[in-house]
Amino acid sequence: MTTTRIHDVAKSCCSSHGDLVYKIQPLSAADSKKLFFKRIFDCEEKCPLNLKEASDNILKKCGGLPLAINAISSMLATGKTKEEWDHLRLSIGFARGKNSDIDTLDYILSLSYFDLPLYLRSCLLYLTMFPEDYEIEMQRLVQRWISEGLIHGEAGRDLIELGETYFHELVNRSLIQPVDIGYDGKASRCRVHDTVLDFLIYKSTEENFCTMLSSHVKSDSRVRRLSLMENEDPGSVEQLDLSHARSLFAFGFTRKYFPSLVNLNALRMLDLHGCRRLVNHHIKDIGRLFQLRYLNISWTAINELPRQIGDLEYLETLDASFTGLVELPESVTRLKRLARLFVPAKIKLPDEIGNMNSLQELWDINPFKQSLNFLEELGKLTNLRNLRIIWDSDGSDDASYKGKELVSSLCKLDASNLRTLHIEFYLTEREATLIRHPFFPALNSIREIQLRSGKLCWISKCLLSFANLQSLHIIGDTEIKQRDLDMVGSIATLLEFKLRYCRCVGPIIIGRGFPQLQKLAFYYSYMQLTFEVGAMPNVKKLDFSIHLKSFKSAGGGFDFGIQHLSSLASIRVTISCDGARAAYVESTERSFRSMAEANPNRPTLEITRELTEDMLE
Repeated sequence: MTTTRIHDVAKSCCSSHGDLVYKIQPLSAADSKKLFFKRIFDCEEKCPLNLKEASDNILKKCGGLPLAINAISSMLATGKTKEEWDHLRLSIGFARGKNSDIDTLDYILSLSYFDLPLYLRSCLLYLTMFPEDYEIEMQRLVQRWISEGLIHGEAGRDLIELGETYFHELVNRSLIQPVDIGYDGKASRCRVHDTVLDFLIYKSTEENFCTMLSSHVKSDSRVRRLSLMENEDPGSVEQLDLSHARSLFAFGFTRKYFPSLVNLNALRMLDLHGCRRLVNHHIKDIGRLFQLRYLNISWTAINELPRQIGDLEYLETLDASFTGLVELPESVTRLKRLARLFVPAKIKLPDEIGNMNSLQELWDINPFKQSLNFLEELGKLTNLRNLRIIWDSDGSDDASYKGKELVSSLCKLDASNLRTLHIEFYLTEREATLIRHPFFPALNSIREIQLRSGKLCWISKCLLSFANLQSLHIIGDTEIKQRDLDMVGSIATLLEFKLRYCRCVGPIIIGRGFPQLQKLAFYYSYMQLTFEVGAMPNVKKLDFSIHLKSFKSAGGGFDFGIQHLSSLASIRVTISCDGARAAYVESTERSFRSMAEANPNRPTLEITRELTEDMLE
């Protein structure tokens, strides 16, 4: 038996006859308690009531890791007073030199840390800027790594791709926990285990990598990176010397106090994501931050950017998604280094966007909100690699003209560097004529399609012409018939297919087709579904979200034939319990367990209940 933290090492140790890697899962809450209390009191029943709350909090910090539980329980074995437990609960971390088990845990984490190449150590330490238990989005993290100069690639190397490689390597080494794992087996988010985070905070403080006010930083310390958590003491922030700060991350900050940008001349990264109470005047001095590489104002109340933003000649990423912005100032076209621009769908962009020839990613624009000049200029962005557009003409009179100009520009981009084109369609029957072949060409860059309103049959011929289509998502109160599923199943390149709030007409039988599909999802879509023998030979993930009361009235049963999905690895079921009887919820769960057990692969099964407070007795 070979044990390792690195998944690739484990796979390389397997024979060519099969995957024999066993991934050890954290202990359950019950087993964690059993291990914890056995070490201290011999059993949970002997634990004094006044220590129960502290023990629950301590166990949460351990996260089901046997080594962490053993280490902490060893410390408590000689100190059982409530004061001692509460002290440990509040200061739990790395009490160096006081206990051999803690030193062992510290040593193991140090070993993992120093085993990393230098470039990965900095990327890992950077995670201390996020709060405990925070789900960190890979895309956002990689963009920040780039702005901080933590990713160094050879000339011509795509830094985003390299950053994603760094991210997955940290997951592979079990130093960060993967979250939201896709059909390709890769995570799009991560979380840092509390124990690992404690260690990283210690290293970060030791190296003055990042400053957190909770670490009781000295007011005369030189701050390089500052992470402001919610409910920080304004007085503590005012005492800091931020003249050398390179990064400022405000998490959930309110408008009561926010540090002035006037003296932050060295700032390269400013992340205000989710600070919903921040408004326009908080960034009125943004034009003074001449070194700024990264600016994130998504999910804030900011609805206007100052004209001086065009002075930020080094700016590489501007994320203004999910804001109230209705127009970008003309000055943004002077941002010659801007590589990533993310904006809300209803925004009006400057006509001279063709001047921004460094743009590599552009999300989410509605071409029908733009001028004809803009659509012509769009075709000049020959370095564009990732484009997301919202096709919603909203019945405008010039939709046909704009549609033709857009298609012309998309063809130019497709012939250049465009790799991924994501389109969200909002269609009426009249508008559907605009995208029928041959008016809408079979672009090689089209990877993802969402149909948010309209009928699937309106774009079926178009879908079949896209040679590289990988993901199809149908959303809304749309009727889906057997012939629609048969058509989708004939798309040979499709890897992901999702139906959300759709109505399937009649029994749906899935037999042939879907040769490469990896993930299938039905979110609150009512159907009578059956998988036949040999169906979907490569599907690995199956997601169901069921509104149980409506599902029952639709006449569907629960014998879907899941046992016929020969490559199935995981099933996730979300049951909306409102209006359904408890006995029916339980029988539904039993049915899914039976189907999972009947599959030869023994796929993992995750069942979640929603709206249980409205469940009938």
